[in-house]
Amino acid sequence: MKGLSRRNLFYMRGFAAAWPESIVQQPVAQLPWGHVTVLLDKGETPDRRSWYAAAAVEYGWSRNVLLNMMMNKSMERTGAAPSNFVQRLEAPDSELAQQVAKDPYNFEFLDLSGEVAERELELALTSRITDTLRELGPGFAFVGRQVHFDVDGDDFYVDCSDS
Repeated sequence: MKGLSRRNLFYMRGFAAAWPESIVQQPVAQLPWGHVTVLLDKGETPDRRSWYAAAAVEYGWSRNVLLNMMMNKSMERTGAAPSNFVQRLEAPDSELAQQVAKDPYNFEFLDLSGEVAERELELALTSRITDTLRELGPGFAFVGRQVHFDVDGDDFYVDCSDS
């Protein structure tokens, strides 16, 4: 048997302590060992570890994506979009509506502040994409921000805006 270093044994002990109930039933049992070590290192609470383990299984996150989601506090942002669902709907329906309308996006890297119009967000995102493609060098292409279609004299754009 290989891989039983002192550090790995501590991880195994931490794994058993973090998920003491029937491990086979838990999402964490479906993850590779590298994912488990990230959950043990970065998940401060059992709820946090379990949430990220379930999300990693559901969405097929790589270890780096899992780590990135944990560092960006994806769990805290999910379902944090402002809404009046709790006041307007019965409890089971309001929870479902909140999950459907969840807002896990983090656009802090765009350096936008305050109220942002859809057009400003689009421009910031596509500028970032074109900058990234330029960094990659020749051989990469970006067709355009909004590709225009003319159908019988009516103007249409790929993103369905009416600009």
